[in-house]
This record gives sequence, structure tokens and C-alpha cells, in this order.
Amino acid sequence: MENDNMIFKYLKPFDNDQIHKLQGKELQDFLNYLNDFYLVLRDNLGLDKSVTFGLELEYENILYKDDVNALNEIRKKLEKTSWITTYDSSLNLGVEINSPILHDKKESWLYLNNLISFLKPLVSVGDKSGGHIHVGTQALGDNREDWLYFLKLWSIYENIIYRFTNGDFLNSRKSMKQYAMPMMRKFYETYNILKDSELTAIINYLKQLSRYQAVNFVNVNKEHPNDILYKNTIEFRSPNSSLNSVVWQNNVNLFTKMLLHCKNNHQEDIVNNRFVINNYKYSDVYLYDEIYLDQVLEFCDIIFDNNIDKIYFLRQYFKSFEVDDVHNHYGIKKENFQKKKEIKFSL
Repeated sequence: MENDNMIFKYLKPFDNDQIHKLQGKELQDFLNYLNDFYLVLRDNLGLDKSVTFGLELEYENILYKDDVNALNEIRKKLEKTSWITTYDSSLNLGVEINSPILHDKKESWLYLNNLISFLKPLVSVGDKSGGHIHVGTQALGDNREDWLYFLKLWSIYENIIYRFTNGDFLNSRKSMKQYAMPMMRKFYETYNILKDSELTAIINYLKQLSRYQAVNFVNVNKEHPNDILYKNTIEFRSPNSSLNSVVWQNNVNLFTKMLLHCKNNHQEDIVNNRFVINNYKYSDVYLYDEIYLDQVLEFCDIIFDNNIDKIYFLRQYFKSFEVDDVHNHYGIKKENFQKKKEIKFSL
């Protein structure tokens, strides 16, 4: 690992510093060094082998290369693999590519990286292209308190999550409100309705909600939420699609680590205090593109237990430290995470 970047003057890679406690010049220096820190694909995220996930890669505007249909090229590329192409009517001249069940292994990430490299000249990320992440429900488990805590956590930090999952864009896709509806208010209302309910009742209620929301619970097996079963998943629909494998890996890291945090380490005092401070004042989805410094530093300290994860999360969240004032335009500005010299390391 190369860890001579100046950011490690403040944060040793494998420690777990509380970044939200940085102040003054120390905080400003950290943010400046973070802005110069460029990300590469990691060999793995340190996830236990019991954690499973799947990807839905949506792309649009399939081009033609040498008079050969690009869709046929993609299908031929995938025909001897367990990755498949499907039709999605919500896309504009698009293709959806679904992964098999994946584990956090170097081979999985290398295949994703090679696949995206193959796709780059054939497709584009359009304003309807989502990048959905399915995480095996066993990451959250079968404790009712963990499910309720997840609902509360999401309802409080949804504005942070959405900006992060914009990926290498500063704005959410135009179709986001139609196909990945924000749930800040709904999840907190649900938490209050269900806080005295048994797990089966909680899951039954969540399964009745629309699948076209930020978090989709339709596939959860209510009888076996803690088992590794095919399609027994919680689907996260807020991410934009991307032609950057680091963005995909970062999104998987967020959602898996968020569920694992809810299963293992509630921080109720911090979360409840943040709810009092926020009091839904960030519930307007058009405010989600803004940067909320105190809140994002607090969130990454809650979710992640090592500094590398925090740096990767914050780098994608902050992007270029600029905000596009025209919120209804998708993809006005892009950040190429590997444009400058890379700092290479892996967990």
C-alpha cells in the first residue's frame, strides 16, 4: 500500500478516527488533502464471505460500432457467464445487465472492471440510467430492533446518501423521483407506526410499499430474513449508474456496511440528536445535491470503522467541492476520479 499521501498525516489508514471531531485548520487541511486524493479499485472491501450482493447496471444510447449492433456485442460478451442482459422499458435505447450473486472477492471486482471497460465505447449513462444494488438480507439479520434502527437511520441521513450515490455526477438522474422515490418522511413515519411491532409485521408492512422507492423490500423473505436465499435481498435504488468501477464498489461498500452497522452497533444517541437538529428541514429532494459538512462527517463516522472507508466515502460525496445550481439538469459536471495521478492501495 502506498500511504504517503498527505491525508494520512491526519488519518492512519486502518485506524478509526472520529473525523467529525476535527476542527479549524486541522479540518481545513484534511478537506484540502481529500480533494487531491484520487481513488482506485480496491481488491476487496473487507466484507465477510457471508455477505452477498448483486448489481443492476443500466445504460442508454447503445451505439453502433463497425455496423454491428452493440447490444449483440454485449450479449455475446456475456453469453458464457452468469451475467445476463434484460429489457427495461424505462430506458432510452438502453440495456440492463444483471450480475449473479457476488461476494467481496478480488475476482468479482476485476470482472466488473473489465466488463465496464468493454462497455464504455458501446453505451452511455443517460438521465434514466440507475445503478441498483441488491444486498442479501442476512446482512441486516432477523432482529426487529435492527430493522427499526435502519429505518430511522435512513430517514435522518437520506440527503447524505443521495448525494453520495449520485456517483460521478453532482445531480440525481431525472427519473429518480419516479423510480427511486425518496423516503425520508415515509420511513420515519413507518418507524413510529411499527416500533412496537414484531419483525414479521415490520417486514410485511415494508413489503407492501412500492418497489419504486429508495429502498425496495419487496424481495425480502419474511420467514427467513437471516438466511442466504436466492433473491432474498434489500434493493437500494437511489444510485445513478456509472461507467466507473470505483463508484460501483463505493456504493456496495456503503450499503453493505450500513446494514452491518445496523446489525451490530447502534448509535442511538447520535442518531436521535441528529433527528432533532434536522427535523425534516432537508426533506426537499432538490436540496439533496448540496453539501452538508457536519452531517456527512458524522454519518461516515457512524457507518464505517476504518479511515480508508471514510476517505473513499467522503471523496465520492464531495466530488469537486462544487454544487450545480441548476438542480433539474442531470450530469452537468462530472468528476473523473482517476484523472490525476492515482494513489494505489488495497485492503
